[in-house]
Amino acid sequence: MRDKCGICEWSLPVNGPGAIECAGRIGFDGIQLSDLGGAYNCFPLNDPSLQALYREAAKRWQVVLQSYHLQDIETMGGLQRLPDSAEGQKALLSIQKGLEVCQAMGIPILMVTSYGATGIVNSYDMECTAKTLRQASQMARDCGVRLVYESILQAEHIQWILEYVGPGNIRLCYDILNPIKFLKGDPVEEIARFGAQWIDHVHLKDCTREIRGFCQLGEGHGRFAESIDALRRIGYDGWYITENFYTLPPMGNTGSVFQTARRDLETMRGL
Repeated sequence: MRDKCGICEWSLPVNGPGAIECAGRIGFDGIQLSDLGGAYNCFPLNDPSLQALYREAAKRWQVVLQSYHLQDIETMGGLQRLPDSAEGQKALLSIQKGLEVCQAMGIPILMVTSYGATGIVNSYDMECTAKTLRQASQMARDCGVRLVYESILQAEHIQWILEYVGPGNIRLCYDILNPIKFLKGDPVEEIARFGAQWIDHVHLKDCTREIRGFCQLGEGHGRFAESIDALRRIGYDGWYITENFYTLPPMGNTGSVFQTARRDLETMRGL
């Protein structure tokens, strides 16, 4: 199957069906959707009428709805709290609403991230996150949806969370730049550590030497080529999703989103 190159909705200057059209016009095979504010906007994508607009755009532009990312939890928090706490229950409600979207729209993956308000800063946060994710994984199994997790922790801590939730219950979105950007490790070593059995799909982005902005894939400080080689060595054969930020400087000053994103897509096609 060739359909392996996608883009994050939030990498584009528009969202919703317009983002799907942009992804299709540029030439991407798939898109990772955001939740349009999720809980903060009364879960807009749970509206069947809006879902129909998304499905129509995906069909028209031949773009796969690769996954659905719950960004409201990153602002609201709760993933790093016990699942039976008030905050944990709010996070699980967002997860349940997200699973309903995935079921209704035929999206195979629900993604959650430990970042921002869900950031893990101590062992208690890590234990609570693992317990909440374990409950979320049971909910996902019941819905026939795959739960995928992303974190900026060191690899050993991510591994502990994954193993607590359990093989077959959760997989990893691996971002090749996170270890470098957040001084948490080496992506080449981490890819070998996790292996293809844990990595569900990959986020691609690259950065300047100062790590103050993003640049075209393979042209920066993010060990892009080495990370791709490491993925080859473990036999990875999943989706590559660019999360470069095409509207932010310095990339936003180098041309239109269509030009810069298409240039990255050509690099991805060469993988």
